[in-house]
Amino acid sequence: MSELVVTAHNLQDAFDEITKELEDNPAIVVKISSAYEGKWGMARLWRSWMATTAQFMAQNGVTQPLYIDGNGKAHGSRPFNKDDAHELFTMRWLGTDEKGNRLSWAKTSKDGRRKADKGERYHALVQHEDWCLNKGVALLKPRDSEYEKIKRETMA
Repeated sequence: MSELVVTAHNLQDAFDEITKELEDNPAIVVKISSAYEGKWGMARLWRSWMATTAQFMAQNGVTQPLYIDGNGKAHGSRPFNKDDAHELFTMRWLGTDEKGNRLSWAKTSKDGRRKADKGERYHALVQHEDWCLNKGVALLKPRDSEYEKIKRETMA
């Protein structure tokens, strides 16, 4: 069975497809979620923005060291990438909790990192969007994203 977007206008078609699947399978899984938010949750949007940000930074000469020796001296360099951007801006915009642990975009806490709540993630996206705007970096901003939905609600 494929993923369906169901509206009041195609409800019968969706029901027919579910019925057909049940003829071939004794049980199926039906997951219900809002189509409004689509697949653009804040963490996914963040990763997209980090790829764009990294490309901008690399094109402007930003590099990362290949390694740092025991004395703290950097050796060699490589292009700045999306993972570097993620680490840099997560630390900058999400920061740390009251115990000094870096906040995380992950869905669950792990590696001593506390999961950032929705407000903290939203605030990080707002700050990064502003940073990019000031640098002239064009970001992907799907209208159906969780971020844009919250933005509309807070502006209303």
